[in-house]
Amino acid sequence: MTIEFRTLTMAAELADLPAFEQRIWGVGDGVSLHMLVATIAEGGMAIGAYDDGRLVGSVYGFRTFEAGVLHSHYMAVDPAFRRGGLGSQLKRRQRDWCLERGIGAMRWTFDPLQLNNAHLNLHTLGAVGVAYHEDHYGALGGINGNVPSDRLTVQWDFVGPRFCGNQAAAVEVPAVCTEEIAASAEAAVFARLAVRRQMKPLLSQGWRVTAIDRDSRVYTLSK
Repeated sequence: MTIEFRTLTMAAELADLPAFEQRIWGVGDGVSLHMLVATIAEGGMAIGAYDDGRLVGSVYGFRTFEAGVLHSHYMAVDPAFRRGGLGSQLKRRQRDWCLERGIGAMRWTFDPLQLNNAHLNLHTLGAVGVAYHEDHYGALGGINGNVPSDRLTVQWDFVGPRFCGNQAAAVEVPAVCTEEIAASAEAAVFARLAVRRQMKPLLSQGWRVTAIDRDSRVYTLSK
């Protein structure tokens, strides 16, 4: 498999992204082509990953109120191309794009119930969880079901040492699968509220999420 990566800037280049995003998440409330064009013209970015000319992955981000930070709004990867490192390649190319423009950090949100995403963010990339948002996006539908859209914001600092602390706390994630989240099952709601109850107060007190053990389903927080 040979993947070609392209930085996308013009409307014709970006035209496939809205439909691709909808296919990945199963909802129609994505980023429109007009919004992609406008935010990229004002300093945002998008990268597409192509297999034999077919879009199989993308990342999109825009500038924040902090001059040295990009918000990575989404990363989408075709299910057939997951678990092969494409997601981390896209994130690292996004990092390189930032560094070439003097941007030293990147932030994004993810669902803390999705432990594979947590592993990529915290371990593979070395980002740190910095804030917890309750029902951040409102109702999402699609693969997110109608479970409250709580999200953890992580920050990946490209320059300087990674945050570390001399105290540790643990947050346990009750067993739940992606199918139960999509179906808004009782187990998914229970897991959401359990993680919220444990994690949100700690982050508001200055703790940071630094690790995840997918087997034991436990986050480690440091302070």
